[in-house]
Amino acid sequence: MLQADALDRRSDDRTRTTDEVVIDWHMMPGLPARYGLVNESSNGCLINSALPLLEGMTGRIRARLPRGDGGRVSVVVAWSRCIDGRYHVGLRFFAPC
Repeated sequence: MLQADALDRRSDDRTRTTDEVVIDWHMMPGLPARYGLVNESSNGCLINSALPLLEGMTGRIRARLPRGDGGRVSVVVAWSRCIDGRYHVGLRFFAPC
């Protein structure tokens, strides 16, 4: 069942973007972090990070830049991989805030 769900997530269309997101990580309250957004779908997004993020970390998207809209969705880190000296991090959306 879990494997089928993973395949369904990956079949969603991804939209490329150059926006950024500001995320409040639950493990670091009061220290929001800003990341480049590579692409997104209805189930999650791909961000760029200078540092690896731990699989299973949870947070809340506070803002989307430059538009400034809030997003207000909770995310969980699904995976993190080093690519060309930066980390590509897959985030899964799991609850509107």
